[in-house]
Amino acid sequence: MRKSVHTSHLDALQREAHLPMVSFNADARAESRALKRAREALDQAPIPNGVRAAVFVAPGDEIPGVSIEGGGFLRGHGTRSVTIANSDDNDDDETPRTLVSTTAGVVERVNKLVSVRPLRSRYGPETGDVVLGRVKSIAGKRWKLDINARQEGVLQLSAVHLPGNVQRRRNDVDELNMRGLYAEDDVVSAEVQSVYSDGAAALHTRSLKYGALKRGQLVCVTANLIKRLPQHFHRLKMDEFDGDAGDVLVSGANDVEVLLGCNGFVWVGAPSAATAPRETEIRREPSAAPDNAPDDVSAMHPAQRENVSRIANAIRALAELFLTISPTSILDVFKASKEWGVEVKDMLSQGFLTRVLEREVERRVAEEA
Repeated sequence: MRKSVHTSHLDALQREAHLPMVSFNADARAESRALKRAREALDQAPIPNGVRAAVFVAPGDEIPGVSIEGGGFLRGHGTRSVTIANSDDNDDDETPRTLVSTTAGVVERVNKLVSVRPLRSRYGPETGDVVLGRVKSIAGKRWKLDINARQEGVLQLSAVHLPGNVQRRRNDVDELNMRGLYAEDDVVSAEVQSVYSDGAAALHTRSLKYGALKRGQLVCVTANLIKRLPQHFHRLKMDEFDGDAGDVLVSGANDVEVLLGCNGFVWVGAPSAATAPRETEIRREPSAAPDNAPDDVSAMHPAQRENVSRIANAIRALAELFLTISPTSILDVFKASKEWGVEVKDMLSQGFLTRVLEREVERRVAEEA
């Protein structure tokens, strides 16, 4: 009898424990359906003026608008030439052919060359790209960085500034002191100097805006969401959002620095020499911290730490919705989270993502009208 009473008591506790779970699952399903409807509405929304409509294809889909006559197109990456099944022409040399996609992506055309750019793929380095990387190993007068590519990026010792900005040939002492510049797991901003024959990228940091990054966080997104812009280093002004911070007296003290790497790595942190005004720029050592900005993260003002976290989650929200990441779109999501009173920890919930999509749909409809 005692055993049956104890068993029934456990069953009652389990039923009580499962009651909130049922409600939570129902709310999650409702948010998922709302997010799905918002995505469908965004697909049907008109394309803004000045923006070319993107054609998405799946593996095996026929690429629309491709001429099936001989010599009407050139096959590029992500495509395959196939014979039209319903052709009545018996001449094999003049059999009509068309292109089908071999990957899921966006159709790109350059004159007669037709290719499909994958939606999610590894970064392909190009000369002049601004990239962010994490140091993985140090050996042979070079650093090897993870830059989200098929191969690690190579940063030669001769391609960096020495302490004190000394211009001389590197010797064995400089090689022994390499970890004083960039150590393992350091995040470094650099530029692609050239691409080796095997596809690896040769990097350099011969500019004041490049070097080790401190006091921030690294956000990893799909490289295709980052567009190649004239300027990839941005300082977002937060004065209009920090009016309630009474202990902040200096204008721009809580600004946020955003470095958009072409390889899909985005740095969000406190302002540094990378975004300092050019007329007040002071030459610093690569490993030196910015003026009045100690390496201790606790020295950052709480309002600035919140802004950094909110901007980082805004970037993650855009990546989750597969929307283009730019300073304008980042600030738009940031402002929306402030206006709606959404906490930083809730910015990746389906409810907030649904509202962001609905806002994007309304914006496109308004622009079309």
